Amino acid sequence: MTMRVLILWLMSLTAIVIPVWAAQSGGLRIVVIEGEDGVNIIQQKTAVRPLVEVRDRNNLPVSGALVTFSIQGGKAASFGGASTLTVATNAAGQAAVTGLTPSVAGAFQIQVQAAFQGQIASATIAQTNILTAAGAAGASGGSSAAGGSSAAGGGAGGSSGAVGGAAGGAGGLSATTLAVVGAAVGGGALIATQVVNQDEAKKSSFTGSFTGQVVSTIVGVTTCVITRAINATMQLTIDSQSATAITGRGEFNGSDVMIAQTCDGPTNPSGTFRQSFTLTGSPSSLAFREQRNETRPADFDASQTVTSTTLVAFQGSLTDGVITGTLTFDEKSETVGGRGGIVRESATGTFPITLR
Repeated sequence: MTMRVLILWLMSLTAIVIPVWAAQSGGLRIVVIEGEDGVNIIQQKTAVRPLVEVRDRNNLPVSGALVTFSIQGGKAASFGGASTLTVATNAAGQAAVTGLTPSVAGAFQIQVQAAFQGQIASATIAQTNILTAAGAAGASGGSSAAGGSSAAGGGAGGSSGAVGGAAGGAGGLSATTLAVVGAAVGGGALIATQVVNQDEAKKSSFTGSFTGQVVSTIVGVTTCVITRAINATMQLTIDSQSATAITGRGEFNGSDVMIAQTCDGPTNPSGTFRQSFTLTGSPSSLAFREQRNETRPADFDASQTVTSTTLVAFQGSLTDGVITGTLTFDEKSETVGGRGGIVRESATGTFPITLR
């Protein structure tokens, strides 16, 4: 074999081997589903979660691939305190980040690497942290005057970038992203579903029913007991919510029916069981406490005066969109005047409650 023939033979081998190797190396790829160009609010500790899908050379999802997310750019954010997070793809070939927490304002990147049967693919997700949603709205106003248009470049998954000239004066935020944040600040609706809490919109209205009994012990000339059946519905609205504080308001309203007694003489057979309240606390410790002091004539004898103190309290928590807790009712009264002498009554009840 002459030298010329040998060179041509080697070149033909190279032409065959190199494309095959490149096809194998590029057989695995990452498609960014969510998180690109995301805006995270530091004050509210909320972030747009990165979600990626791993696909093979036939564009089919790959289950069981190991996907590692790594924060680039110092301490801009973390995954529950860690700078890396590894997740296995599910049956749909997808892997999502949980616990992404922004900490330092500015642009940063999340490096994504997928590994499966010796194949490796990578991608980069760009996000930006801002201190407050209001600050993002201000940045939006400044960027709109910049004009121009950004490239609609495809990322690892071929998704287009945001359109608009927001890069100048907005720390790399696109006009589309800033428009979302600006609309959220102005309208109050988008921010709950698209920016403030991307993983799960915060629920603000809860309702549920509860039943139980209030047992009254009356001590006068003799001692007797009255048992009342309670059947009511509670409605609660949360006005503001963060990771550490909640404020809200609500009420419960229902029936209060006597079902048994050992007392002689007239009693109230039925009535209402209702109360309005103000809610405070945190997601792990919700509470309200309403006390009412009252002095009035007795129901069946105007010559008697009833002085009462009614305390209604609730203690519970909010988890996964459900409020659970316990409502307690405590009423003490003293009746004076008339011919019966002093009559004291103590009524108590405890009601487990679940609000959805």
